[in-house]
Amino acid sequence: MTRMGKRGWSAVTVACWALVGLTGCGGAYDSSVSGVVTLDGSPIGRGTVAYHPVGGGPAGYARIDENSEYSVRTGREEGLPSGEYDVTVVANEPPAVERTTLGGPPPPGKPITPPWYRSPQTSGLRFAVEEGSNEINLELSTEPPPGYDPRRRR
Repeated sequence: MTRMGKRGWSAVTVACWALVGLTGCGGAYDSSVSGVVTLDGSPIGRGTVAYHPVGGGPAGYARIDENSEYSVRTGREEGLPSGEYDVTVVANEPPAVERTTLGGPPPPGKPITPPWYRSPQTSGLRFAVEEGSNEINLELSTEPPPGYDPRRRR
C-alpha cells in the first residue's frame, strides 16, 4: 500500500472541485415557471398560484406580486419538475381590519378571483410544463367555464 503525499491529495482535491464546478449550481428541478395573472384583462396584483401535478407529487406555489407577476417554487427550491399540471389561483382583497376583536388574525378580504379557480378540478387551467424556462400567463375570466355548477362541491 502506498501513501499519498501532499501533492497527491492536492491533485485529488483540485479534481473534485473541478468536477463540482462542471456540474454547476443548478436547482433541484428541471423546469421553471413564471408569468402574469390577469382577470378579464386587468392585473389582480395579489394572491397565490398553485401548480398541482396531474400525476401526483408535490405542488408548486407562487405569490402574485403587486405587478401581477408570479414565479413558482416547490418548497424552498426555485422551480418544479416538468410535467402536466392543474393550476389554481386564489386572490382576496386586503382584510378590512388588522386583527379580530379578540386579537386574532383578520378574516380574509372579499374574493377577487371567482370560486372555480380555487379548485384543480374546476379551474379549467391545465398546462404542460416543459424542461427549462416556461412563461405561462394566466388569463382568468369572470365568465364560468362550461359545465361549472356552483352547487356541486368538488
